[in-house]
Amino acid sequence: MRSDTDNPRALYTLFKLAWSQYGCAPADLDAEQAKEAAARVAHQLNIERAILYADENRGVVVPEGQVTAAIAGIGGRFGNDEAFLQALEQAELDLDLLKQGLRRELQVEAVLDRVCAGRVTVSDADAELFYYLHPERFAVAEKREVRHILITVNDAYDENTEAHALQRIELIRARLLKRPERFEEQAQKHSECPTAMHGGLIGRVERGKLFAELDALLFRMHSGEISAPVRSELGFHLLYCGEIEPPRQVPLAEILPRLRQSLEERQRDQFRRQWIAQQLDRMNAYKSPAQVVNA
Repeated sequence: MRSDTDNPRALYTLFKLAWSQYGCAPADLDAEQAKEAAARVAHQLNIERAILYADENRGVVVPEGQVTAAIAGIGGRFGNDEAFLQALEQAELDLDLLKQGLRRELQVEAVLDRVCAGRVTVSDADAELFYYLHPERFAVAEKREVRHILITVNDAYDENTEAHALQRIELIRARLLKRPERFEEQAQKHSECPTAMHGGLIGRVERGKLFAELDALLFRMHSGEISAPVRSELGFHLLYCGEIEPPRQVPLAEILPRLRQSLEERQRDQFRRQWIAQQLDRMNAYKSPAQVVNA
């Protein structure tokens, strides 16, 4: 009798796991990775046996075209056929063994879809109730567009000592107070931050995304305002506060279809996990090896 390590599905599962989790062929896993992968493969195969042992598997058929499409999808990730076939060979697989493994995987997915069919439904009323019971999940934080000019502090350079850096940024600010529309130009010319290439643009930020000193100042400013110099661990900054997006609550009408879908997916996952646990208990209750239904 063949062991799980000889099983096409086990070889395919290891092949898929190695490339998706570790980015390499199974043969290239180190000892620790190989041990972890083997345990995960064994666990996955045990779950699959329980699913395929269930009465719900009876009569489920996977169309050949679905298997072919799945193989094409996997092959497309390797760039060309030669690399794909080489990866299969390294995993001790060929196209026939891959097809067997994929057919079993698709069979499992089809059984789980059958199990959940008609069992999980979320109405508009259910979604609306969830929306009003959890308003914090649909709150959008305030965002502010911010640009800055940075003069770094570095005692190794005379022009970047603490005193000189502060003097330089104060001169820039004096010019900007007369011509605030030149902020982007002055950032491109004087800022010592890579954002200078984009006129000092940091982007639209929420609270807590900048250095604490900058964050506290920005969220006290008015739109169009230029700050006084503010010190961070990098040096001195001038901030320009652009458009302010006030905090808001996402309207129910805007979120309802996606909310229903999200709640249904979550309930479906919970139902699947419970059902699989029941099938594992059922399979383990028998002392003889489980026989796959529809084999």
